[in-house]
This record gives sequence, C-alpha cells and structure tokens, in this order.
Amino acid sequence: MIEKRPLTFTLFLLRLLSGITGGVAGTLAAFIVYFLMLFFIPAGEEATSLSTFTIIIMAFVGTLMANTITAVMLTVMDSQKYSRRKTTITHVFLFNLILFFLTIPLYLLAIPFNIVIGVVALHFLLSAFVSALIMEVLAGHEFSLLGIYGASLGIFISIELAFIGLAAESSQLFITLGAMPIVWMILMIISGLVELIYDNFLRYYGVDALNVQTDLGGDTEVEPKDDEDEDGENEDENEESEEEPEDKD
Repeated sequence: MIEKRPLTFTLFLLRLLSGITGGVAGTLAAFIVYFLMLFFIPAGEEATSLSTFTIIIMAFVGTLMANTITAVMLTVMDSQKYSRRKTTITHVFLFNLILFFLTIPLYLLAIPFNIVIGVVALHFLLSAFVSALIMEVLAGHEFSLLGIYGASLGIFISIELAFIGLAAESSQLFITLGAMPIVWMILMIISGLVELIYDNFLRYYGVDALNVQTDLGGDTEVEPKDDEDEDGENEDENEESEEEPEDKD
C-alpha cells in the first residue's frame, strides 16, 4: 500500500496561489470579452445591460480560462502529486467545452424568467467542482477519495456563499464574475484543511481510512472453504490419480 505524502504549509500556499491565479485569469478573460462585445451593443443601451449572448460568451471564456489555468498552475506548483500534466489539462479543457454546450439550453430557458445570472453562477460552480475532481482523480488513484471529500465540502460552502451574493440584485453580475477566484480559493483552503486533518488522523491512529485500498467493511476478505469440502476434493483427486494407470493397462 502506497503511503500518503503529508501536506506541508508550502504546498498548501502553492495550491492556494494556483487557485487564486486561475480564478483571476478567468475573471480578466471575462471582462476582456465584455469590453470587446461593447462594440457590438447598440449605443442606446446602457453599458451594464448586456445581451444574453454576451453573457453566455463571458461565462464560457471565464470558466474555461479559470479552470484550465488552475489545472496548469497546480501541475506546475505541485508536480509531484499532479504529475500527469498533459492528461489533466486535456480532460479539464474537454469537460469545460462539453459543459458549455450542455448549458446553452439552460441559458435559453432562463431568459423568460430573468435568471440568466443564476445560470452563470451554476455553470461556473459545476465546472469548478468537476474540474477539481478530475485533477484529484488523475493525481493518484489511491487517495482520490480524499480529494473528493475536500472538493465536495469546498463546493458546498461556495454554493452557500453564492446564494448570499446573488441575493444582492444590484451587483449580481459583478459578484458572479468575481466569484471565480473566490470559489477556487475556497476549494483550495477547504481541501487543504481536510487533508491536514486527515494527516493528523493518520499520524495518531495509523488507519489509512481514505486510501481506496483500505478494506473498511471486509469487502475483499475471502471466505475459507469448509474442511469437509477440502477433504472431499482431496479424496476425489486421489481416486482419479489411482484410476489413471489402470486405464492405460
């Protein structure tokens, strides 16, 4: 069984830096799209009243950049854990591309109900969550459960904060775009705390409970055969071996 590498404070800071950098990159990319799309918006419209198409493009570019840049940064900053760099980046990129096409119907359905910004928040939260899961699974099969625990707890806290932020209607778009670095920061902090707690649990109790090879419920135990069945099989084998030379004669 492979032993887990303890999480150091340096690695924690590097992961946190990776998440914040990716989130900031996604936010900047979304604002660049916003300013570029201003040239295609009629002059009579206010600068803050973006069309649904513009919001969709901003959400796509922002989430794609935030999650992909985070994956790149993590594979560079912690190359020992996230060693499968090309595979990780490829899967994160492809998933975000597929998710974009799947969310287009949601954006169209949200227009009559005026909840497009809510769909943007859902789009990013889901993309960040699954991107984090992809990175943790590819980081190592043995401790993928630990990554799932950390990412799940982090995204649930992010969802709670997102609901609080979306309650302020006057700043919904700003909060939604600014959520990219905040969500990734929360994911890195919570996953780091979960791993730190687990490291202390492992050190004090010596039970590697979140290693996928650890058998907690006796699933991999092989039931021993009855002694009578084994004796019967041995007797049958002996009889067959005695009959074989008689047949040859």
